[in-house]
Parts: sequence; structure tokens; C-alpha cells
Amino acid sequence: MNIEKRRAEIAARKAEIRKLLTDDKNADIDALEKELRELNEEDAGLEKRQAIERMLNSGSAMGNPIENPVAACSLPVEDTEKLYRSAWLKTLQGKSLTDDEKRVYEQRAYSTAANSALPIIPETTANQIIKKMYEVAPILQRCKIFHVPGNFKFAVEGTNSDAAIHTENASITAASDSLTSVSLTGYEIVKLVKASRASSEMALSAFESYIVEVIAESIARKIENYIFTGTGSDQPGGVKVAGKGTSGAYTDGTDQVTVAKTASLTEENVVSLYGMLASGYERNAVWCMNKATFFTDFFPLMNKSKNNLIEFAGGKYYIMGAEVYFTGSLAAHEAYYGDFEYIIGNYSQDITVVRSEHSGLATNSIDYLGACVFDCKPVAGLGAFVHLTKATS
Repeated sequence: MNIEKRRAEIAARKAEIRKLLTDDKNADIDALEKELRELNEEDAGLEKRQAIERMLNSGSAMGNPIENPVAACSLPVEDTEKLYRSAWLKTLQGKSLTDDEKRVYEQRAYSTAANSALPIIPETTANQIIKKMYEVAPILQRCKIFHVPGNFKFAVEGTNSDAAIHTENASITAASDSLTSVSLTGYEIVKLVKASRASSEMALSAFESYIVEVIAESIARKIENYIFTGTGSDQPGGVKVAGKGTSGAYTDGTDQVTVAKTASLTEENVVSLYGMLASGYERNAVWCMNKATFFTDFFPLMNKSKNNLIEFAGGKYYIMGAEVYFTGSLAAHEAYYGDFEYIIGNYSQDITVVRSEHSGLATNSIDYLGACVFDCKPVAGLGAFVHLTKATS
């Protein structure tokens, strides 16, 4: 058996399970939990086998092999996870660990953090971070987000020809369909938090909530900003460069409406922009803008006695039946309408958190650095997005 290959397969499947839990509301939780337990047990066994083989290869297989935390502590996988979570949080706080926590932490901390020299975040804490990021930046739930180590290439549908009527016994000509792809690398996104030394005395659950709140919120807002304004040049790319024109530019009359500097947005502008969205993308499309733009430009167009252009239902606003998403990342008098499934993102390294007492010596504080490696790009040229802007001159 190729142990390295199998462990890589297990890590990949666990990443898929995490995505299913966050993306698929109809996922079979019981089945996924059962599968995750089995994967953890298998991985622990492979890890122990690797340790023994290393000792045999080095000629030092004398006495007892390197202890595996699960076997050494005689604990089920669930308890081992709890021990590791406790050890990870205590390490960040600078607290001492129990013997069991030390064994689990030393065995797991650096063994499964792909492409990273930093301790892997416990799964429970990682899931809380992801959940918090989706709360802060809900647009992430509409994008295709992956957790694949290293550079990543994702194939997507390009040209898609219509089906055709076939004459019996006649030759069938292949359609001119095509595939395009999005290649993602990675950019470091970081957040440095300077905390009082009192944080080292917090209860573990309170400290975990603090880390999740501060780190996840800041990184989520930055990623959301790139999803909307990223240029793709030395930074992630976003909907800003998802137009049909050269290098993803938007063009008036094709996929963009520009309101004159001294003019106000009209119903005709909105209808025209809505009609520019290429066929098939309106099913999942949303409107995105900041609140000032909506209430200054769009809200005055609400006129139920005339039409249902603007509606309010269930605590949300809708424009021509499509939900409005508010974001502070877009400028005044600017809006996008489109299907954000055509923004492809990848965490080539998930969020990690490290602690430093030295950098905070002068202020008697502790520094916590949260970081991840992320990239995103739109599938440009398909007409999945349209743009509203206002002239500045």
C-alpha cells in the first residue's frame, strides 16, 4: 500500500466533506459524520504505521515504537479531537498542557497542515471560522469555493451550442461546444491582532470565540473585497474583470449601462441592464451594491401602482425578482447583477493562527496572526455579469 498516497486521498476527502457541510443544506449529516470517523481512524492507523516503518528503515526499531496519541491514551477518535482542540487553544494562550494533550498535539499539529509549517487548526474551530466568514460575507456562499492545496485549475463550460433536430439516418455533426478554465495560485491574506495579556487567562471557549470573531471577520471582509474589486494583477480577481470585453472589461450597450453624471437612474436603465445578462444566468443571479446606492438610486423607483420593479419581502429587497445583496466593497452609484457561481475561489492554505509574545513586549500584549492563502478569479467573457456605473465627467 502507498501510505502517502492514501493519506493524501483521505485529506482530500475530508476537505470535500467540510465543503459539503458548509455548502449543501441537504447533505446527509449522519452519513458524513460516520464517514469522517472512519477516515480519522484509518488515518491514525496509517500514521502509526509510517512511524514504525521510519524506525525500521533507520535501524532504530528497538523497544516500543513511537506512540500514537490514540493508542497511547486509549481514547476514541472523538476524545482525541477534543484533546487536540484543547491543546491547540492552550498553546495559543501560553498555558501548560497535560501529558495526553502534549502527545496528541506533537503528533498532529504539523502532520496534516498541508504546505504549511504551522499547526493545523482543529476541525471544530476551523468549521466555526468558515461559518463566521459566511455570516460576515454571505456572497462567499454563492461563489464556487474550494480547499485544494497548491495551484489549482478549474474547467468550466465555455461555448454551449443549442441542441438540434436530427434527420433520421443523417450524419450528426458535433456541436461547437468548448471548455475554458480558471487557473488559481495563491495570495497571503493576513490579520494581526494585538491582544491584552488578559486573553491568556480566558476560558478556552471564550478565547476560541474571540479568535474566531476577530480573525475570521477581518479575513472574510478582505476576501469579499477582492471578489468585488480584485483586478487579478498581483491580487485575486473579482467581478470587476468579469465582462465580455478585453481583459474582462465591461462595455456600454453590451454588458454595461452608464448613467450620465448629472442624470438619475431610471426604470429604463434597470430594465436595459437586466436584459443584457446572458441567457441562463438569471436563475441564480443577484444584485450587488452598497446601501447608499440602493436607497439613493434604486429605491425611488419603487411604485407598486405601476409595476413590481422594486419589492420588499421577508426582510429582503428584490429588483425585478432578484435578491439585492448589500456590500461596502462597491462604490456609490455602482452595481453588478449576475451569477456568482462564476467566481471561482480556492484556499490553497486554510486559515492558520500563530502567537508571539516578543512583538508585543513594549505594550505588554500578545500578538495573534491569522493568515490564509487564497485566490479567486471570474470566468470572464460569458456574459454572466452586467455592470451599472455612473459617469464622473
